[in-house]
Amino acid sequence: MNLKRITALLLVVAVLALFSSCLSSKDLVRTIEVTGTSEVTLTPDIASFSIQVSELGKTTSDAQSFANEKMAMILAVLRENKVAEEDIRTTSINLRPSYQWLDGKQYLEGQVASQSVSVTLRNLSILGTVIDQLGEVSGIMLNSVMLDKEDKGEGQAEARSLAVANALEKAQLYAKEAGMQVGKPITISEYASVSNPYNPRMKLALASEAAYDMATEVPAGTLQLSSTVSMVLEMY
Repeated sequence: MNLKRITALLLVVAVLALFSSCLSSKDLVRTIEVTGTSEVTLTPDIASFSIQVSELGKTTSDAQSFANEKMAMILAVLRENKVAEEDIRTTSINLRPSYQWLDGKQYLEGQVASQSVSVTLRNLSILGTVIDQLGEVSGIMLNSVMLDKEDKGEGQAEARSLAVANALEKAQLYAKEAGMQVGKPITISEYASVSNPYNPRMKLALASEAAYDMATEVPAGTLQLSSTVSMVLEMY
């Protein structure tokens, strides 16, 4: 190894030694990672569901006429109960042939017309009544009644605040036990979810010949809105 190379190597070693000596314990960033959780209870105030009509006719026109008649009855029920037009939305309209098999052969039995609408009901107190009245329209499908809270903003803010407080409380506890103090947060991430322990998901075939001895009751239950916050904080 020549003199120039040795001199350069010694210079690098000297610089590294000088840099290391300049570091002190206060230059090291110590961190702690904690997770905080919270849960807030909300009361549902809206219901959503879909209604499907499907009718068989000899011709497409016949099937459409039958389906349109029943859909008109459904819309009349909804409008009589003051469901707003913007809360009634057509989700599908289908026209198709219907075939059956007999003795190993396929034959055309007629034409099918179907239509589906989604509904948002903003007055939960009449949900049972609306279901009963829809039950007077024969041969329709009412699918998956879902209860929800329309505006979760206030609940989400409360859940986040509680989750952050929970995380900071943990950090303070750990720091105290370690003989240190908590500094500023470096990163914060969040996960939120909503669940309903009692969520009446229903799929009902409603027929007019089924008499109702009692009015339908649909308990609203509660929604559980949870928030999980993960934080990385400085320690000193």
